[in-house]
Amino acid sequence: MAAGVATALLAAGVVAEQPLVIRPAVNVAAVHAFVAGDSGELRIVDVAAAAVTDVVDTGATVTGLAVSPDGRTVFVVNGWSGSVAVVDVATARVVRRIRVKAELDSAVVRPDGQRLYLTGTANGQGVVLGFDLASDSLAAVIQVGSTPTGLAVSPDGSRLYVANNQGASVSVIDTRDASVTRTVPVDVLPQYVAVSPDGATTYVSHTSRLANTNGSVTVIDNRTGKVVAHIPVGVGASELAAGGDRLYVANLQDGTVSVVDTATRRLVSTLVLAARGITFSPRDHSAYLATGRTATIVDDGTGQVISTIDLASNHGPATVIAVTG
Repeated sequence: MAAGVATALLAAGVVAEQPLVIRPAVNVAAVHAFVAGDSGELRIVDVAAAAVTDVVDTGATVTGLAVSPDGRTVFVVNGWSGSVAVVDVATARVVRRIRVKAELDSAVVRPDGQRLYLTGTANGQGVVLGFDLASDSLAAVIQVGSTPTGLAVSPDGSRLYVANNQGASVSVIDTRDASVTRTVPVDVLPQYVAVSPDGATTYVSHTSRLANTNGSVTVIDNRTGKVVAHIPVGVGASELAAGGDRLYVANLQDGTVSVVDTATRRLVSTLVLAARGITFSPRDHSAYLATGRTATIVDDGTGQVISTIDLASNHGPATVIAVTG
């Protein structure tokens, strides 16, 4: 990687905001959703109670969220400020901050809970940053394509998939040695990526350069690294989530969510929901959507809305969402 980028990012630091108490991992009985947006407020939602239980001010616009596998910690990406607020769910407090000299976008945690990965741009170069969560240290700086946005991790944690928005490509990273093993050319303006539950397929959302024109989803066979299909979806295709048999795509400009059958790769329904963020929980087989000042839950089996939760927010709409399990 370019020396200037590496040198700048090696100045990254972790700042504790209060004494950090390490607790043993436990199974979290309740399903929690976490939603945030431009206000910088993280809302912790008890899904069973359909209520916001805590609000955490992270201090700046939120561009991404990731949850630790045990559900105890939320990593809140304050992208424009180049920092990540680390929130302890039990106490609803920011316990430390990760600061880097880069503009950040999205985050994922590896399934083993040992690494946090962030997409960003530093000194004009697209990068993925890998943080060792045991030592709170920067473990890897991986050069990728131009303007990386969305990223996803394979179910076994061995691969990262990164959408390079201005590079019209997807970078595939081996997490064992932090190397780019493949770069897959895709259509222009890739936005976000999702990996199928079996790890065999990557889905990439694209918005169109033309106003009021439908977006699309590119389907990549992860074994061969080849594009195998293109699926038309709504206008302004953005975040997406892969469930059991369905793929959910949030279309920002026409206020809909496209629901795709992953076996036939065909659009099966369109939900009239103005969603910005979207994620999927295999724990309760549901899609979770950040829909303005509400969080909406869609049952994957029926494709129907089963719950709409008031976020009790007067500080702007929610734009990102994550869920335990």
